[in-house]
Amino acid sequence: MTKRQKNILFWILQIFGWALYGIAYFLLMRKSVEKSSFISNMLFLFTYMVGFGITVMLRYYFRFLRKKVNRNGLMFTLALCMMILACPLWYWVDIWISMKFWDPGYVKKFLQNVTILSFVRATVMNFIPLLAWSTLYFAITYWMELQLEKKRAEDAIHLARKSQFEMLRYQLNPHFLFNSLNSTRALIDEDPKAAREMITELSEFLRYSLIDKDIAFRPLREELKALQHYLSIEKKRFEENLVIDYQVDPATEETRVLGFLIHPLIENAIKYGMKTSDTPLKLTIKTALEKEYLVIRICNSGKWIEKEEHDQETGNGTGTGLDNVKKRLENAYPESHYLRIDKETDQVCVTIGIREITGETA
Repeated sequence: MTKRQKNILFWILQIFGWALYGIAYFLLMRKSVEKSSFISNMLFLFTYMVGFGITVMLRYYFRFLRKKVNRNGLMFTLALCMMILACPLWYWVDIWISMKFWDPGYVKKFLQNVTILSFVRATVMNFIPLLAWSTLYFAITYWMELQLEKKRAEDAIHLARKSQFEMLRYQLNPHFLFNSLNSTRALIDEDPKAAREMITELSEFLRYSLIDKDIAFRPLREELKALQHYLSIEKKRFEENLVIDYQVDPATEETRVLGFLIHPLIENAIKYGMKTSDTPLKLTIKTALEKEYLVIRICNSGKWIEKEEHDQETGNGTGTGLDNVKKRLENAYPESHYLRIDKETDQVCVTIGIREITGETA
């Protein structure tokens, strides 16, 4: 459900709910009204218009609390305090408006008869509809969020499977296999041990994409290990023309991230870095915890190639892999992530920041 659809639903429920409550209460209390007239009926209606306006303000206050307060207990306590403060506000606004239309003598007499007990009774009567409204607001909001989370979880699994199929395409890409096997063949006579290691790296990298196919999130440690297999193959291909620098904070290794999230960035870094960088190509993989974020930074020497520019040459630009990463991040970590591209003179860096780094419910 889009933000616009949520707003439309809120106003439909808000208008219908208050209208129904006001009509029902008016019909029940009509006989007990001392002074029944057009003005008294309009003031009765105004009472519920005040309640309508207060609950609209409460909506924005509750939305603020849900964004800024992480603990549910504190959030509900602050919400309750605001409802309690809103009750006398509703009462006195109602009285003040009434003084503008009722006979001043009647209002004066009414105010003289106001006691602490009657004030508390009126406040409690106002608190009941505010409490009911707030309960329904939070119940509907959390129900909608639950449905959204379920959809996101389903979409995350779907995208993870799609990504695995794409990874399998990468792995079975004729160029990738040809280069790997050709390099292995060249090593058989020259360095049999290195050839065996390359075959092992290739098999381990292929194995990783096929196991636990239904798991959308994996420890960063496992992702980096799979990347090491991939980069080990690339290192044997490019030899001294590829320099890899790992700067992995041990505190990040058990953090769960989307499977195959980093690989497209590494592939782009090597593929396009080799086209624009002086040799050797320098590739840096850095992870860190910065405040509430898990930060993954991939840098390569060379220059940024715009998607349109490369599309003209090959029909395939850097945007494809990045678009996939952006969509998966948006689905798994909505409003809790960022992706930044730094295009420097002789270096390109792609930085991913994830705030909700457990990955359990995304």
